[in-house]
Amino acid sequence: MATIRKQSIYSSIYIYAGFAIGAFNVLFLFPKFFTPEEFGLTRILMDIALILSMICTAGTIPVALKFFPFYKHYLPKEKNELLTLVLLIGTLMCVLLYFTFPLIEPIALRKFADRSPILSHHLRLVIPLTISLVALSMLEVFAWIIGKTILANFLKEFMFRIVVLLAILAWIFGIIKEYAVFIEIYSYLYFIPVVILSWVIVRSQVFKLVFKKSTVTRKLSGAMVKFGGAYFLGNILNVVAKTNDTIIIASQSTGGLADAAIFTIATYLITVMDVPQRSMVSAALPQIAQAWKDKDIAKLDRLYKKTALNLLVFAAGILGLVILNIPAFIQVLGPAYAGMTMLMFILGVSKLIDLGTGMNGHILQLSKHWKIDLFTNMFFVVISIILNYWLTRSYGILGTAVGSLIAIILFNFIRFYYIKEIYGLQPFSWRNGVTLLVAGVLTFALYSIAFHDFIWINLIIKSVIFIVAFAFIVICFNISPDITELYTMARSRVMQRRS
Repeated sequence: MATIRKQSIYSSIYIYAGFAIGAFNVLFLFPKFFTPEEFGLTRILMDIALILSMICTAGTIPVALKFFPFYKHYLPKEKNELLTLVLLIGTLMCVLLYFTFPLIEPIALRKFADRSPILSHHLRLVIPLTISLVALSMLEVFAWIIGKTILANFLKEFMFRIVVLLAILAWIFGIIKEYAVFIEIYSYLYFIPVVILSWVIVRSQVFKLVFKKSTVTRKLSGAMVKFGGAYFLGNILNVVAKTNDTIIIASQSTGGLADAAIFTIATYLITVMDVPQRSMVSAALPQIAQAWKDKDIAKLDRLYKKTALNLLVFAAGILGLVILNIPAFIQVLGPAYAGMTMLMFILGVSKLIDLGTGMNGHILQLSKHWKIDLFTNMFFVVISIILNYWLTRSYGILGTAVGSLIAIILFNFIRFYYIKEIYGLQPFSWRNGVTLLVAGVLTFALYSIAFHDFIWINLIIKSVIFIVAFAFIVICFNISPDITELYTMARSRVMQRRS
């Protein structure tokens, strides 16, 4: 757990820094210098590209994670062709997408033409965006395997947002004069981290491009195809479930892309809760895969409990700060976003439930019962699409949020139940309950108190009190031993430097 904690800390620093830059882009620059439709187009293109990129990776990413320990154990790197297999499949799928896109495009155009006409003129840009996402996803997993999780997170979470910021500034200062040129550049920006990550992996010399089938591939190819084929479907369903909200809003909500932009801003503010998970997953997945290979249930139990508790502590703390600062967000964005308070609360509770149940999906995904993960993903995507479609048509973007909340509750409960029944593992203890109680009481107590008439001073005071009180309780009552240990180590280093 020490390795995971160390990599998670450094990764979190870069991810939070990237999030701060992204927040500046999403909350200030995009709303101020672009129309809601222009801003919404960047979001909808990204969501469509995410779905297509999952199709093009064809389930190879979980295959690489699950089977790499076997390749590493039984083969020297000169005969390990796992990287070659993954890149070859991804390339072939991207080529297939390129030649079949003209058949898909007319169907999509008919669906979005009425409420989101600007998308009709730029839908082709999902091709370069998809290809770059495929390359980045595949290279990222091999960066995780060789221990370059910090660099991978830096490039994906921090550098990408920097180059987006530079593109926006070029638009603001008139260097880019037409929106068509801006959105074209935007669709190619992921290629920058792709090139850098490719160079790093080549220099590491851990992987070689090997075009001869190894004995491991011959022996495990049947299991790999079966596993990868299932996740080819499962990952598509997972991404569809996570992105269908904005797509449904763009096609069914009366506001079209404008409503999608509002929903995107609210979602972006809530996704700050994801940062600890993003950094933790990249460090924990190789260890989970190794634990399953070694049949080390005790290690899985520790990983399950500790990651769930730590994610809950960070998520509850972040959600409290977000809720306390909602008045500031609305004041910055303007009266058109006044209805975001309830929207953000519902989305925040959904995210808290998803994170607080721990890495249940990853544990199932890399186990011999991976089909359960597949079937729960199928259930999630079906129920979320049904709920989102029905509730969005009836209640707008607030209905979308409620539909997502219901789907996430059912989804995580089913996964929790199966892991407990099959392996006897569950992530909860009294510490999880105390975390929720403390964060909830502090949040709602401070939200109802006004310390100053000036909104910014009031929010700063509330935020400082919340952070200090929540951190004090977590550390003094040792709610999370990992966080307490981290605090003790940091304090010792500070004391040593002073002496």
